[in-house]
Amino acid sequence: MIVTIKSLDDFGRGITREDGKTVFVNGALPNEEVDIKITKSKKNFDEAETRSVIRKSNYRREEVCPYYGECGGCSLMHMTYDYQLDFKKNKVERILKKFANIDVNVDIEPSNELGYRNKITLHSDGSNIGLVKKNSNDIVVIDKCLIVDDLINNEIKSLDKTKDTIIRTNGKEIIKDVNNYLVMNINNLKFRIDINSFFQVNSFITSKVFDYINDNISYFNVGLDLYSGTGTLGILSSFKGNKVYSIEVNEYSVNNAKYNASINNVNNIVFINKKVEDAIKDINEKVDLIITDPPRSGMDKVTIDVIESMKPKEIIYMSCDPTTLARDLNILKDNYKISKIKCFDMFPNTYHCESVTVLERR
Repeated sequence: MIVTIKSLDDFGRGITREDGKTVFVNGALPNEEVDIKITKSKKNFDEAETRSVIRKSNYRREEVCPYYGECGGCSLMHMTYDYQLDFKKNKVERILKKFANIDVNVDIEPSNELGYRNKITLHSDGSNIGLVKKNSNDIVVIDKCLIVDDLINNEIKSLDKTKDTIIRTNGKEIIKDVNNYLVMNINNLKFRIDINSFFQVNSFITSKVFDYINDNISYFNVGLDLYSGTGTLGILSSFKGNKVYSIEVNEYSVNNAKYNASINNVNNIVFINKKVEDAIKDINEKVDLIITDPPRSGMDKVTIDVIESMKPKEIIYMSCDPTTLARDLNILKDNYKISKIKCFDMFPNTYHCESVTVLERR
């Protein structure tokens, strides 16, 4: 079936209409004429793959990865990098307008396109190890992954093929075992992490995020670092405040966060190992600053209600999902104005986009 692509959806798929139904087409770009194969048919829409491109977009490029289209990791590698950045910038602006009626011009910080990931998770089916095939649980056996650090790629061929394996690197050494640690150096701060701890996978962009957040923190008395992981943003902010409460549910991350505070000579952080929605209700001090970096699902209503009752002067919201960000900002915007918002390309060649929003109390 030959169709003309009209636009892109939020996952970077081409959109067209055929027989009165919307069709989402993997691997297609706006204004392209493509031959497609329907892979899934629903009542109101179809999903399809691009079999061949008859008329190419100026923003198309050849994919450098031999596993692209088979592996479920990258989804935008057929786009030029500048077009990827425009796609993500426009997506965030469109979603904020659609779900929060917020008009904002968003800048985006570019990254290295390849070799940026400091972590990979490889899956085993008992006899093979690799990445998971798109829309399947099958394993794609790989020699290397172009978006991860070369130190990680050097390990792939020698792995035990009978078990799942996580590999992390700080650019100098690697860990594969739950009992080992790495120290990540970001902007003159040190962070110890293990296999189970959350830490941003793109160290270059993490450095840019740190700079941006630090530049937008005013001096404060009491601050909250919500969903704090290994304590990165709480430690970063602690140098401009008298006290920081760091709240994180993952015990491994909290233990690392405590260690990270000590190796950075930080002694003004109170670490709380609980769910954010449970712990935040027990903070009785006047809070000036809240930094929040929630999971993809965003913040729950209990947390937002408590934040609003606290009336902090400033909120810095780091988000990995613009839709849940828009949902939460739609609630907060009555009492807070968006001072700044910036996107950071934490995950090149994928549709994911990180952003940092600075909110000031009206």
